[in-house]
Amino acid sequence: MSSRIGFALAVGLLLIAAILRFWNLTTLPPGLNENEITDIRITETIRQGNVAVYYNLQSLGAEGGREGFYHTLLAAVTTLTGSGLMSYRLLSVFTNMIMLALVYALATRLYGALAGVAALALLTVGFWPILLARSIGREALLPLLVAATMLALARALPVYYQPSPREPGTPPFAALGLLLGLGFYLHPAHYLLALACLVFIVFMVVSPQPLSSRTLSYIGFAILVMIIVAVPYVVSSVRLPALDGAGRVFGAYQIAAKPPLQAIVDGISGIFFMGDQSPARNVPGRPLVDLFSGVIMLIGLLAALNRWQRPRFTLSLLVLIALLPIAFFRIQGPDFSAYAVLLPVLALFFGLGVTTLHQSLQPRVRPLLGLGLAGLLAFNLVWVGRDLTQVWPTLPQVSAAYNGRIAQLAHHIDRTARTIPTVVCIPSITSFDPSPQLTDAQLMLLMMHTRGNAVRYADCGSGLVLTNGGDQQQVILTTSDMMEDIHPYLQNWLLRGTVQSGDNIPPESVIVMDVANALDDKIGAFTTTAPVTYAPEAPGGSGSTLPPVSFEGNITFLGYESSEATTYQPGDIVTTITYWRVDGPLPSDIRLFTHVLSDPAAITAQTDTISVLASRLRQRDVFIQITFVPLPRSIPAGRYTISIGAYQDSDNRRLAVLANGQERGTRLFLSGKTVNVTE
Repeated sequence: MSSRIGFALAVGLLLIAAILRFWNLTTLPPGLNENEITDIRITETIRQGNVAVYYNLQSLGAEGGREGFYHTLLAAVTTLTGSGLMSYRLLSVFTNMIMLALVYALATRLYGALAGVAALALLTVGFWPILLARSIGREALLPLLVAATMLALARALPVYYQPSPREPGTPPFAALGLLLGLGFYLHPAHYLLALACLVFIVFMVVSPQPLSSRTLSYIGFAILVMIIVAVPYVVSSVRLPALDGAGRVFGAYQIAAKPPLQAIVDGISGIFFMGDQSPARNVPGRPLVDLFSGVIMLIGLLAALNRWQRPRFTLSLLVLIALLPIAFFRIQGPDFSAYAVLLPVLALFFGLGVTTLHQSLQPRVRPLLGLGLAGLLAFNLVWVGRDLTQVWPTLPQVSAAYNGRIAQLAHHIDRTARTIPTVVCIPSITSFDPSPQLTDAQLMLLMMHTRGNAVRYADCGSGLVLTNGGDQQQVILTTSDMMEDIHPYLQNWLLRGTVQSGDNIPPESVIVMDVANALDDKIGAFTTTAPVTYAPEAPGGSGSTLPPVSFEGNITFLGYESSEATTYQPGDIVTTITYWRVDGPLPSDIRLFTHVLSDPAAITAQTDTISVLASRLRQRDVFIQITFVPLPRSIPAGRYTISIGAYQDSDNRRLAVLANGQERGTRLFLSGKTVNVTE
């Protein structure tokens, strides 16, 4: 095969690879698995400025440490592209596409254009290479690291017996040194890859093929670059031996738990017969490659073993021998995440096997080989297309492994939030939590692409947003049992809406409401049923008024419910329900206070809170705030009043009450609601 034909076929295969890897990238896989969530949380830690060589996973509910190079790259990419499933996966997709091109270049350089096309074809239509390209994690970059390092070696050193017309300059050696150094910051598997590369360099130095003094000096330069780049890693390993990657090369493998012979048998079975059983990485039981491709791969391996003294075969064999233990020595094997380092090497042997078969056949028979290989490619393309689009996504285990319900809600919000105001119920109004286990709502925030004011957030247990004065909106319940935790008063508002259903919407999760008329009636009633009094210290004195009452900071008090019971025992909880309207941008740190007073100057009990995310609210939004004030158990019997107001949490400055643009103190008294305490 000529280089031009090989290049044209490679371009076509890369286009197929791009389609298979970019198709439905936001929904395939359907969400995030636990390992991906851990990697994203490390990424967000780096985005906040905590950059380190190792990250301790104990605070995230895992064990050991994890190198941070991948997460630093991911933080840089998502800073430009934003967060969400697609943004988090773009780094893996693009590096996978680069890896495919490098594998083609490497196989072509070592074994010819036909081998390059065959190696590229194997990875193009492989289920695990495609899924790996869609995964979030360090393993997605391992095939690129292996392919790039081997290509740098093949370009830096004369892998053929016939010397090159021109000796290579410094670029391939500099690239080799950088790759050998940076790889330590990516994954502990690089220990064995670096060892294989150094053994190959020694092999080239002592081989009968002489190396020029210039090449030898460049080799020293590459090793020096590797040492310089790896120095911070070595220092961190000495300082933090418990997190060091050297102890994590083989994971938690123990000979007593799984003898080496059994591990090798399971590893080989994973490639050719019975693959990874985890639905997070595979259609359970699907082998890494089909049996026909496996036979061709073995032919290539035998051909390399037969000519192991030649550098272009020695390189592939050394890397294979070094990396096989990483894939095979696993307690829970086969584990395809550990097979990621093997993908470029296995593709090389497949390409070599195709070349060996081609050379062993008579010229008149070779077209039949081409037809057979084309049929094999078509078979794998149909097979992977079916498994990727129909079989794997529909498995219940896959939905469970990738938090599919939460991902469906995130995707629904991304599709609809621009056309209908959306309120997301989040038990805790924070994006990230330092606890080991993220809530469903926090997971949904990780998976969403929609940002800005298109989405409002409320805890819905004690607060609810009615957007645009109660016009049509959708409310997202992030957990299947959230309605049970919502205050009955807010439940009554939600029950005015309609629960949506559909194939892409989890049941009992999306409520569409249009309560403008009901809200108008409620606010109108407050003008007669919810009187308030200005504070006695306010300019103009403690005169009475009716809502609405404006506050400084673009917020207006609309009224309160006065029908609650007014007799309490010590230790009881006083519940206050207030309505507020947003008239413009609110202070992001605004808080609402509710005080129970024995006299206007003496606070007996208080609660400061807000149950909505103020920074996401828009003009004309109305929110309902339910406040719970526990009474002290030692509270004396008597009659108590309630005052409310707002302040900024950053400096505790209260927002002024306004009447016709004039300040009337910083609090209001709910004159229609009193607290009577009896013993």
